[in-house]
Amino acid sequence: MATYATLWTISDSVEQKFISKKEQMDYKKSVRMVTVGTFVVAPLVFTWMFLAERMFPGRAIKTVAKKMITDQVVFAPVAISTFYFTTCMLERKSLQQFKEEWLVKFPITYKTGMMFWPFIQAVNFSVVPYKHRAKVIGCASFLWSMFLCYEKEPSEPENMKQGS
Repeated sequence: MATYATLWTISDSVEQKFISKKEQMDYKKSVRMVTVGTFVVAPLVFTWMFLAERMFPGRAIKTVAKKMITDQVVFAPVAISTFYFTTCMLERKSLQQFKEEWLVKFPITYKTGMMFWPFIQAVNFSVVPYKHRAKVIGCASFLWSMFLCYEKEPSEPENMKQGS
């Protein structure tokens, strides 16, 4: 959890400063991102690594393929949905607002994850010892969490409404 707290803090800072090029840091958003990364994503990933190994023990090619497919078909939708749900709740959005955001952002996030995570997980499940897998995911999450932090930036119409 400490690794995730550190990585999500840095990821959100990098996203706000260098990707979204904000003049002022949104510290409330930073606290939300670090909270979700530390207390939701980290335990979720740790639990998933445990379950994946229990369901499909070993590092054989077929076993790794089963883990990767299950990761993308089962875990990814749960993890992405959990991320959007918890961040929306921390933003005090209604369930309807969560649903609207999820319908727009889930497909983009899932497709992007399909281009990113299979390679990471292929290496992770086949080469990395079990006890270090959550750490590897945490490090890969540095890039992934920057993307998620970017996805949580308000859209242009919301920014325009706030400025009006």
